[in-house]
Amino acid sequence: METNVEHEGFRVSCLFQFESEITKRKQNSYPTTTTCIYSDIYLVYLLFSNMVSLHEPPLPSLANTSIFKDAPWLGGKHDGYPLLSFKDYIRARPKISTLSSRERAAELQCVLTFGLLEAVMEVKILESTLLQQVADNNCSIGGDRNKVFMTSKNFPALLKDWRNRVLQLGNGEPCQQWAKRIQTTLKQARGMLMMDVSCRLFQDAGLQSHELVDILFQIGSIAEALVSSRAIFPQNFVHHGFGSWLFILNTRPYIQHTTDMVANGWCPFTIEILSESVSMLGYARTCKHPHIRELSEAHRKCTTQSCVINMIDTTNYVPKHVIGTCNCDRYKPSLENVISSLSVGKIPVIQCPPPHEELLSSDSVRMPYVAISHVWADGLGSTTEEGLPACQIRRLATLTRQLTQDGAFWIDALCIPAVKDMRKRAIGLMAKTYNEAEVVLVIDSSIRATSVSAPREEKLLHLLSSGWMQRLWTLQEGILAQKLVFEFSDGLVALEELLPMGEEMFNPVLVGLAAEHFQLKKHQFRPGSFDINDAASALRWRTTSRESNETLAISGLFNLDAFELANVPPDQCMQTFLLCIQNLHRDIIFLSGVKLNKEGFRWAPRTLMRHLPTSLDFGEYKALCTSTGLMAEYCAIYFLEMVIDGEHEWCIHDLSKQRFYKVIDQWLGPDIMEAGYATSYSCSVILLRKLPEVSDITSCAVVLVQGLVPREGPEDEGDRMLCEFKKRLLLQDITETQYNSSRALTRVIPKSGRMRVKIV
Repeated sequence: METNVEHEGFRVSCLFQFESEITKRKQNSYPTTTTCIYSDIYLVYLLFSNMVSLHEPPLPSLANTSIFKDAPWLGGKHDGYPLLSFKDYIRARPKISTLSSRERAAELQCVLTFGLLEAVMEVKILESTLLQQVADNNCSIGGDRNKVFMTSKNFPALLKDWRNRVLQLGNGEPCQQWAKRIQTTLKQARGMLMMDVSCRLFQDAGLQSHELVDILFQIGSIAEALVSSRAIFPQNFVHHGFGSWLFILNTRPYIQHTTDMVANGWCPFTIEILSESVSMLGYARTCKHPHIRELSEAHRKCTTQSCVINMIDTTNYVPKHVIGTCNCDRYKPSLENVISSLSVGKIPVIQCPPPHEELLSSDSVRMPYVAISHVWADGLGSTTEEGLPACQIRRLATLTRQLTQDGAFWIDALCIPAVKDMRKRAIGLMAKTYNEAEVVLVIDSSIRATSVSAPREEKLLHLLSSGWMQRLWTLQEGILAQKLVFEFSDGLVALEELLPMGEEMFNPVLVGLAAEHFQLKKHQFRPGSFDINDAASALRWRTTSRESNETLAISGLFNLDAFELANVPPDQCMQTFLLCIQNLHRDIIFLSGVKLNKEGFRWAPRTLMRHLPTSLDFGEYKALCTSTGLMAEYCAIYFLEMVIDGEHEWCIHDLSKQRFYKVIDQWLGPDIMEAGYATSYSCSVILLRKLPEVSDITSCAVVLVQGLVPREGPEDEGDRMLCEFKKRLLLQDITETQYNSSRALTRVIPKSGRMRVKIV
């Protein structure tokens, strides 16, 4: 890909290039998260789609955007050293063994900030560029209240200067070699910090908990900002296999700090979502917690798996008034008119012409309309028969008149009856309802608590933290919208106006917060492009009060008949859904989370709402879902059947390739055990897309071969091995030294190759 926007054909085939780049990065890197993937290449998409030019002047908000929180400087000396590579910079510094614990931490901080930045940017950076003396409000009585802190004040300017120098260098050999040096530097820095997380140099330096957290988050945020700005290089020059910096979030100080965030009003579930990026969570911890819905018990009962204040009990549900003291009557449209429209496959819409309070019901064929998207926890839930308070209807009418001339609108509370058959028909029309609306208006109390004039990152944070972004049904509503508009406290804002542009695209905070919102726009550019990978990514943080609604709520994104799926028994929803899609990505067996406990579908996810940061790798449709199993072909490591004790690690020595691997069994919580995942299991094959690269980790699945399956049908290319799915695991490439020093109780000497399988 050319980075010079003046080159002819630069913006050609934007989405094909975009998805191709996602594929490469997914295939070459693990572990990763959807936010990391989209954050790293979101700029590529915008460049190709003609939405931003690198020659545009920086936006005014750039200087005010927080890259990282100020962190105390421990006293390391940087000025006076020549410009060196990262490794040479370390060698030129004092020997760690001769220093005190505090001095060791200071040296490490210096290396992982100034040393890293200079090695990547290849320019001298003075201490005064990033260090400044400020008052320390947390200082104890009698202590030094004027401390030196590292700030992000001049950091965006450093990044911009670096990117400009890369552009000026062009796309030749010098640029490619620079990109390789940066790859090496980032890998070395990441390894060094990972070692410190284990060796506890920072933690043993006598730092206060908040100081330690600030330093670790700052280093991680600097690294993520460098990775984000690497998008300026031609994409074929940039290798993406060095991994993420999320290991910082596994440290004890981080865990303690999340406890403090919860105590300050943050929802544990929101913290978990933001933990897909060091930069995102680092920014959030500088902010006040997002709006908490009125009459809720705050987040005291929330967990990392769900936000309970978004859950409702429909049996005792009562719609809310705009103001709590209001006691106005409810208004409702004619049930007969609504049913009349639904019975012939038309979408009923509502009008409330002033000054009358009477609701006029018509159908969408006759007029453009606004579809309202909301969460019931905000008080706008109901049915046609019950209606809504007049004050709410007046408010909705006022909002929709700003978006359409006639002010016609559709909302489930008025346009979906309780009558069972008609309710199913209305649900069957949901995808069409939101897709054909002139505008989809999002109403959410958390978003509405934010001003239009708030900084872009604050608006995106409140949007990402909102109930609307975390609920199941709203995903389809947002994706299918031709135009998506959000209600803020003092105005309406379209999604396009919220997304970062220009120089903001290199800010990992903004791009990380916007990554989830970008997925809402993908369908607009390529209708019908939404696939099972997108669903696994978009649903991972969604929740619902009724899990059986999952496939029904996303059926419209796959052009499936929601009316038919509404009649499927709850325990058969996922397998029916996968059978309807039929052509799947073979990587689906590597998806983390609970699997179905059904014959022929033990490889299949029980739900895509997994509340885990990992998502499916992007790849080709090379698996066929049948009623008796999944047919695909994989790279395979095979050995004699044996029983594995999941409580102990096991290692593999592939003699034919002289490679060593460690098998990692991830703990995914008590629900996995409840799903029947025994710690001990029999297996004879490890299936994976490809063997991991040196030092890399890749997803895999262990299976037990049960026999040979003859060719099934004329399109099948030959016999297959019948494999019983056992578990999803991770496979890590290790050195011979690591293999020999491992405490693994089980060591396997296998063979490897390709295997055509039918997984049950």
